[in-house]
Amino acid sequence: MTMQHSKLSWSAVIMTLLVLILLTSCSSDNAPAETTEIKDDSKQVLRVYWWGNEGRQERTVKVIQQFEDAYPDIQIEWKDAPNSQYWMDIAMLTADQNLHDVIQMDYKYIQEFAHRKLLLPMDALVQEGKLDISDMDASSIGSGTVDGQLYGIVTGINAPSLLYDPQLLDTYNIAAPAGAYTYEDLLAVARQLKTAVNREDFFPVGNTIFDFSYYLRQRGASLFHPSGTALGYTDDQYFMDFMRLQQQYLEEGLMAPKWRQPESNADKDTLIVKGQAAFHSLTSNNVIGFTRAAGRPFKLLPLPSYAGGQEGNYVKPSMFFSISSYTEQADNAALFINFFLNNLQANEELRGERGVPAVAAVREHLTSAMSEEEKEQYTYMDDVQQHSSVIDPPAPLASGRIDTTFRKIEAEFINGELTAEEAAAQFRRHAEDIFSSQIMIQTK
Repeated sequence: MTMQHSKLSWSAVIMTLLVLILLTSCSSDNAPAETTEIKDDSKQVLRVYWWGNEGRQERTVKVIQQFEDAYPDIQIEWKDAPNSQYWMDIAMLTADQNLHDVIQMDYKYIQEFAHRKLLLPMDALVQEGKLDISDMDASSIGSGTVDGQLYGIVTGINAPSLLYDPQLLDTYNIAAPAGAYTYEDLLAVARQLKTAVNREDFFPVGNTIFDFSYYLRQRGASLFHPSGTALGYTDDQYFMDFMRLQQQYLEEGLMAPKWRQPESNADKDTLIVKGQAAFHSLTSNNVIGFTRAAGRPFKLLPLPSYAGGQEGNYVKPSMFFSISSYTEQADNAALFINFFLNNLQANEELRGERGVPAVAAVREHLTSAMSEEEKEQYTYMDDVQQHSSVIDPPAPLASGRIDTTFRKIEAEFINGELTAEEAAAQFRRHAEDIFSSQIMIQTK
């Protein structure tokens, strides 16, 4: 079932993947890369690579040990890395035609990897009974499907969220926002906290930076056109309103300026874990790692809503396991992914760290024996599924460069170098130039 690559343009692939890594990561991962040593050359060695923090590494390695006990003829050679390093490594491994058999994959990249023929379609493995997705919900199957073929098995589902510290809020007798609260409601709570805590190093919403694409969804627009060749909104007032919203939080000392944010992306170094913030934006499955790093329970809220606007939240595949098209061990790769997906003992160890399991039987099994802290993301996702809208298509290839441009212009606006009108116009002009250049590259 191995796919041939002799006709693939490796220079195009490496350029594509290096651009991809400029995209923002979906979690705050910080573990050092590690690789196991091969202990027994007589065994079939399956190579697996994922990104994640130290907690993910610990849980995953325990499941790997369970898998090796269950299948003694197979040995897993595993590796993990921080998110940003992971995608750089993937680019280099692709150029060397040395990609691992099983790789962790992200929703925003899966179409590009599938179109570049770097992933193996798994439909035949499902049809042959080597990969059981019969108890997986349809939306999760669909999220890993590209052009009618299955390229990713969802490890779990999550959603954008706002983490908060209930102990800190209780200490100052301040209630957390509730229901469909707005940016203005959050502003009021943040002001209360700023006054009550009264410390120079305390920023109520921490290093949270609001999400422009999420904000656009609330305004009935999108960051990218469905074709992936242009911006998805035409009214630059949205950009100006968003910039001024963040500026207000920063000017009042409610959000940490860039120079006050920790240099490390480690969970343990974030302001909320250190007690220097009450809120922090992240994807919902990361509540487990943050709670563990802090040694106290955190809870989840949806991101604030836009008053009178539309629903911005959405259910997202937290990540996938995919099979590399280089593999010579498609059957063993399917066996490994199936173990992660369906084995109850394995999921007792994983406990939804990669997101709420997409398999109904696994969800039911886990929630029956969970603590209240562990159930937090499950409770949150139940609510999101009732109050959400359809997820946007994966971001186009040009989104990496556009995101870099957005951050640069955002910083210039915050520093007073640009007015909101100038920032909006510059962003649109640069985005149009990037899309144009990307089209030229793809047509060469």
